[in-house]
Amino acid sequence: MINQLEETKKTSTEIKEQQELAKVTEANINSLREVYRRVAAEGAMLYFMLITLSVIDHMYQYSLESFTTFFFKAIDKTELSDEEETRVIALRAMIRMTIYQWVARGLFEAHKPIVRAQLTFRLMQKKIINVDYTEKEMAFLLQCPIKTDTPNPLKEWLPDLSWFAIQKLIELEMFEPFSNNLVNEVPTKFKDWYNELTPEDCKLPMDWKKLDNMLF
Repeated sequence: MINQLEETKKTSTEIKEQQELAKVTEANINSLREVYRRVAAEGAMLYFMLITLSVIDHMYQYSLESFTTFFFKAIDKTELSDEEETRVIALRAMIRMTIYQWVARGLFEAHKPIVRAQLTFRLMQKKIINVDYTEKEMAFLLQCPIKTDTPNPLKEWLPDLSWFAIQKLIELEMFEPFSNNLVNEVPTKFKDWYNELTPEDCKLPMDWKKLDNMLF
């Protein structure tokens, strides 16, 4: 009986030591989980972006199994680092590039800029790309809302839909004078710009030409 009690006491001590070790291990796992949560978030963001591409063309279908394969390939290709923050940044960048290169191989050329724009907007929303913008500016860019309560004085050359979009644009900070410039100051120059074969490659009239050098 004494031997059994000693054995029980020894076993109890070992169990207690294992429990303490388990607590330390659990704490370490939880700490690392938080460190690498951003890597998991990067993967989730990319995957959910990919499954929405079927809206562009029904042929763009991506399985979770295929995505996971390239996700882990990216992890294997990432350079090791003893610094956790450096490792996380490197992992996110490699995962992003690997997934995009995989997807881009099967995209039509016309759709590649769309995917790059979607990726950029998501990185902006997550503050990974440091660009200052407001929710109102992003909503205008994506949805191009219109406001129809002001008649179009430039019907001769400017479609109503464009004019109504301008009436919402001037509600954004910095764009307030655009409508007045368009109608009252240099309408002929704006008309010439509008009638260019590739107006997106030409400078806007007045100080609006400086928009090319600005980030929003």
